[in-house]
Amino acid sequence: MSLQAIATASGVSKALVLYHFQGKATLLRGVVDALARGGAARLQRAAQHPDAMAGWRALVLDEVARGDAALLTALSLEEDVDVETSQRARVAREDAATALAVAVLGGVGQSPRVPAPFLGRLVLRQIDGLAVAAARGGVADTARDAELDTFALALLALGK
Repeated sequence: MSLQAIATASGVSKALVLYHFQGKATLLRGVVDALARGGAARLQRAAQHPDAMAGWRALVLDEVARGDAALLTALSLEEDVDVETSQRARVAREDAATALAVAVLGGVGQSPRVPAPFLGRLVLRQIDGLAVAAARGGVADTARDAELDTFALALLALGK
Protein backbone atom coordinates (compact mmCIF):
# COMPACT_ATOMS: atom_id res chain seq x y z
CA MET A 1 0.00 0.00 0.00
CA SER A 2 1.66 3.17 -1.17
CA LEU A 3 0.51 6.78 -1.02
CA GLN A 4 0.35 6.79 -4.81
CA ALA A 5 -1.91 3.72 -4.79
CA ILE A 6 -4.13 5.33 -2.14
CA ALA A 7 -4.34 8.56 -4.14
CA THR A 8 -5.11 6.71 -7.36
CA ALA A 9 -7.83 4.59 -5.72
CA SER A 10 -9.29 7.78 -4.22
CA GLY A 11 -9.25 9.61 -7.54
CA VAL A 12 -7.01 12.41 -6.29
CA SER A 13 -3.39 13.38 -6.75
CA LYS A 14 -0.65 12.23 -4.43
CA ALA A 15 0.13 15.92 -3.80
CA LEU A 16 -3.40 16.45 -2.47
CA VAL A 17 -3.03 13.51 -0.10
CA LEU A 18 0.29 14.91 1.12
CA TYR A 19 -1.29 18.36 1.52
CA HIS A 20 -3.81 16.95 4.02
CA PHE A 21 -1.59 14.31 5.61
CA GLN A 22 2.11 14.54 6.36
CA GLY A 23 2.69 11.05 5.04
CA LYS A 24 1.38 7.54 4.89
CA ALA A 25 1.69 6.97 8.64
CA THR A 26 -0.42 10.05 9.41
CA LEU A 27 -3.06 9.01 6.89
CA LEU A 28 -3.25 5.46 8.25
CA ARG A 29 -3.36 6.73 11.84
CA GLY A 30 -6.38 8.82 10.90
CA VAL A 31 -8.09 5.86 9.22
CA VAL A 32 -7.45 3.57 12.20
CA ASP A 33 -8.72 6.20 14.65
CA ALA A 34 -11.87 6.81 12.59
CA LEU A 35 -12.59 3.09 12.21
CA ALA A 36 -12.04 2.49 15.93
CA ARG A 37 -14.29 5.40 16.95
CA GLY A 38 -17.04 4.22 14.64
CA GLY A 39 -16.74 0.62 15.82
CA ALA A 40 -16.78 1.64 19.48
CA ALA A 41 -19.84 3.84 18.91
CA ARG A 42 -21.71 0.97 17.23
CA LEU A 43 -20.77 -1.36 20.11
CA GLN A 44 -22.03 1.22 22.62
CA ARG A 45 -25.34 1.59 20.75
CA ALA A 46 -25.77 -2.18 20.74
CA ALA A 47 -25.15 -2.25 24.51
CA GLN A 48 -27.92 0.33 24.98
CA HIS A 49 -30.42 -1.61 22.85
CA PRO A 50 -33.50 -2.61 24.91
CA ASP A 51 -32.68 -6.24 24.06
CA ALA A 52 -28.87 -6.34 24.22
CA MET A 53 -28.74 -9.86 22.74
CA ALA A 54 -30.72 -8.68 19.70
CA GLY A 55 -28.52 -5.57 19.56
CA TRP A 56 -25.40 -7.74 19.57
CA ARG A 57 -26.73 -10.00 16.78
CA ALA A 58 -27.70 -7.00 14.64
CA LEU A 59 -24.30 -5.42 15.29
CA VAL A 60 -22.45 -8.55 14.16
CA LEU A 61 -24.45 -8.72 10.93
CA ASP A 62 -23.82 -5.01 10.31
CA GLU A 63 -20.09 -5.32 11.01
CA VAL A 64 -19.80 -8.28 8.66
CA ALA A 65 -21.59 -6.36 5.88
CA ARG A 66 -19.76 -3.08 6.59
CA GLY A 67 -16.22 -4.49 6.50
CA ASP A 68 -14.75 -1.90 8.91
CA ALA A 69 -13.67 -4.52 11.44
CA ALA A 70 -11.90 -6.52 8.73
CA LEU A 71 -10.16 -3.38 7.48
CA LEU A 72 -9.13 -2.42 11.01
CA THR A 73 -7.70 -5.90 11.51
CA ALA A 74 -5.75 -5.65 8.26
CA LEU A 75 -4.45 -2.17 9.11
CA SER A 76 -3.18 -3.39 12.47
CA LEU A 77 -0.68 -5.48 10.48
CA GLU A 78 0.49 -2.52 8.39
CA GLU A 79 4.01 -1.48 9.39
CA ASP A 80 3.19 2.23 9.02
CA VAL A 81 0.55 2.05 11.77
CA ASP A 82 2.31 2.73 15.06
CA VAL A 83 1.76 0.54 18.11
CA GLU A 84 0.17 3.37 20.13
CA THR A 85 -2.51 3.93 17.49
CA SER A 86 -3.32 0.22 17.31
CA GLN A 87 -3.38 0.00 21.12
CA ARG A 88 -5.68 3.02 21.45
CA ALA A 89 -8.07 1.54 18.87
CA ARG A 90 -8.07 -1.84 20.61
CA VAL A 91 -8.74 -0.36 24.05
CA ALA A 92 -11.62 1.82 22.81
CA ARG A 93 -13.30 -1.12 21.11
CA GLU A 94 -12.62 -3.50 24.02
CA ASP A 95 -14.17 -1.09 26.52
CA ALA A 96 -17.31 -0.77 24.41
CA ALA A 97 -17.43 -4.54 23.77
CA THR A 98 -17.13 -5.14 27.51
CA ALA A 99 -20.18 -2.94 28.11
CA LEU A 100 -22.05 -4.91 25.43
CA ALA A 101 -21.14 -8.30 26.95
CA VAL A 102 -22.24 -7.13 30.41
CA ALA A 103 -25.50 -5.77 28.92
CA VAL A 104 -26.19 -9.09 27.15
CA LEU A 105 -25.73 -10.97 30.41
CA GLY A 106 -27.73 -8.39 32.34
CA GLY A 107 -30.57 -8.79 29.86
CA VAL A 108 -31.04 -12.37 31.03
CA GLY A 109 -30.52 -11.57 34.70
CA GLN A 110 -26.89 -12.66 34.87
CA SER A 111 -23.59 -11.01 35.69
CA PRO A 112 -20.11 -12.06 34.53
CA ARG A 113 -18.46 -14.85 36.49
CA VAL A 114 -15.14 -14.03 34.82
CA PRO A 115 -13.55 -10.58 34.55
CA ALA A 116 -15.79 -8.45 32.32
CA PRO A 117 -12.89 -7.23 30.11
CA PHE A 118 -12.25 -10.87 29.19
CA LEU A 119 -15.81 -11.06 27.87
CA GLY A 120 -15.26 -7.87 25.90
CA ARG A 121 -12.18 -9.33 24.25
CA LEU A 122 -14.15 -12.48 23.37
CA VAL A 123 -16.94 -10.43 21.79
CA LEU A 124 -14.43 -8.46 19.72
CA ARG A 125 -12.61 -11.57 18.55
CA GLN A 126 -15.91 -13.11 17.48
CA ILE A 127 -16.96 -9.99 15.56
CA ASP A 128 -13.53 -9.50 13.98
CA GLY A 129 -13.26 -13.18 13.05
CA LEU A 130 -16.60 -13.17 11.26
CA ALA A 131 -15.78 -9.87 9.54
CA VAL A 132 -12.43 -11.16 8.28
CA ALA A 133 -14.02 -14.44 7.11
CA ALA A 134 -16.67 -12.46 5.23
CA ALA A 135 -14.02 -10.26 3.62
CA ARG A 136 -12.15 -13.35 2.45
CA GLY A 137 -15.10 -14.76 0.58
CA GLY A 138 -17.97 -14.90 2.95
CA VAL A 139 -19.62 -17.24 5.34
CA ALA A 140 -22.86 -19.00 4.49
CA ASP A 141 -25.84 -17.54 6.34
CA THR A 142 -26.55 -20.85 8.07
CA ALA A 143 -22.93 -21.20 9.24
CA ARG A 144 -22.90 -17.60 10.46
CA ASP A 145 -26.19 -18.09 12.33
CA ALA A 146 -24.88 -21.30 13.89
CA GLU A 147 -21.74 -19.47 15.02
CA LEU A 148 -23.81 -16.65 16.52
CA ASP A 149 -26.01 -19.13 18.39
CA THR A 150 -23.00 -21.07 19.65
CA PHE A 151 -21.24 -17.90 20.76
CA ALA A 152 -24.39 -16.67 22.54
CA LEU A 153 -24.56 -19.93 24.48
CA ALA A 154 -20.86 -19.70 25.36
CA LEU A 155 -21.31 -16.12 26.54
CA LEU A 156 -24.29 -17.10 28.68
CA ALA A 157 -22.24 -19.96 30.16
CA LEU A 158 -19.79 -17.33 31.42
CA GLY A 159 -22.53 -15.64 33.43
CA LYS A 160 -23.83 -16.41 36.90
